[in-house]
Amino acid sequence: MKKILFVFMLALGFASNSHAQTWTYIQDSIDSGCPTGSTCTYDYSVGLIPTTAGTVWVLEVQTSNNVTITGVCSVGGSGCTGFDSGWTLCPGSICHLATSARNVDMAYSLTGPAGTNSIKVQLSGNSGAILGVNFFEFLPPAGATASFDTAGTTSSTTCGGTCAGVGLTISATDVILQSMHANNTPVWNAWSAPYLTLPLGEGLNLNASSGAAPTAIVDSTGDVTNAIAFKSTAGSFNAPPAGPISVVSYKNFDTANTPNCTPTCSIAIPSTGTGHLLYLEAATLTSSFISSVSGGGTWVVPTGANTCRAPLSGGFAISCAYVLSTTPGATSLNITMTGSQSTPMAVWELATTGGSFSFDTQGSATNPASYTPSGVALSPSGSNDAIFQSIFVPGGTSAVSLYPYPRNNGCGIMFFCAQAANALRINTTDGTAPRWTNQQNNATVVTGVAFKTGTGTVVAPPTGLNAVVN
Repeated sequence: MKKILFVFMLALGFASNSHAQTWTYIQDSIDSGCPTGSTCTYDYSVGLIPTTAGTVWVLEVQTSNNVTITGVCSVGGSGCTGFDSGWTLCPGSICHLATSARNVDMAYSLTGPAGTNSIKVQLSGNSGAILGVNFFEFLPPAGATASFDTAGTTSSTTCGGTCAGVGLTISATDVILQSMHANNTPVWNAWSAPYLTLPLGEGLNLNASSGAAPTAIVDSTGDVTNAIAFKSTAGSFNAPPAGPISVVSYKNFDTANTPNCTPTCSIAIPSTGTGHLLYLEAATLTSSFISSVSGGGTWVVPTGANTCRAPLSGGFAISCAYVLSTTPGATSLNITMTGSQSTPMAVWELATTGGSFSFDTQGSATNPASYTPSGVALSPSGSNDAIFQSIFVPGGTSAVSLYPYPRNNGCGIMFFCAQAANALRINTTDGTAPRWTNQQNNATVVTGVAFKTGTGTVVAPPTGLNAVVN
């Protein structure tokens, strides 16, 4: 009987550990449609993804005049005044900062309803020449309720190369958001570890046990930074260990460095490591797809139905290719397309300490006109996956939910500005379809590709994909 009880309790222990406590990133959405003034109605048509149940909301405003937030309503409208129930102004003494470079302020909500897709913010006066509004959303650990912990601001007129963020004294295992203004974080890994660099340039520390100030790579001089931290009823807890997958490098090819494939072109990449995953995404306006790739290992180019090769009416097209185990020292790739044209691309290199990479699953879909089209729902079979989601949205997208990578300087998540985006989530078993923003409310095509890690032998791609192996 004791043995049976011991086994039962052991099983309960494993079950508990398999659902580790963690904060979850939901969205980083920017308003690109509000005119300057004293109010802004921020909704799905300008970049807000409908909210999730039980999350923390943060609304941040930056202006050129010294004004403060005087009201926020969860449903925009002319009759909205003051703060809706649930919305709280972050204490002005630690959240509002006015400098000659930029003025910043924050409000937050801990009880907002799911599915909210319109928010109105009011200011104490005219914004001046700048009115920027950002909305952030985070989910506390399962079963826990969030609360405000602390916040702060800092500024410098002289920092350059790197600038310091805000140091905070936190009282639990928190989620910390750092947002830099009056300067630019130009690279995908601008914020120092353990911070993630979000697509719009902010720094995010999930499961923070320390409020020590991070640093951020910048491309000019000076900064104005504000930060806010939330705790939960989970208190101080041991965050889940870092997963086996990490991002080694990311590089996008657009605007000044777009390769001209006629139909073959060459791109320079950071020198590859050994046994890593390489993932290549391409987008065109002329129904052209990746045909073959060489350099860095054995490439697989999926070409069948329901793969990452996906057309959209009008000639728009996205496609992908990948290497499951890189050869070391490759510094360039040769790509052949099915047609001749300029081809924006994105290249990722991922490493793992959990065995070899292998293909897991993929899919694609065409969405009808929508302001918030869905990505691809996947059913990963691995215990740790890297999942890529891509979209072609004529006119561009400003945000995607759940996926915190990458940061493309000046284009957010888009590797092809105003046209196509590619996002990544690592060390996950969650294949939930993300939501993208689409201010144009037009038809889109989306793809999703997942790779798993394990200690077994690398497996070949599944049959029926009509993959081209190079």
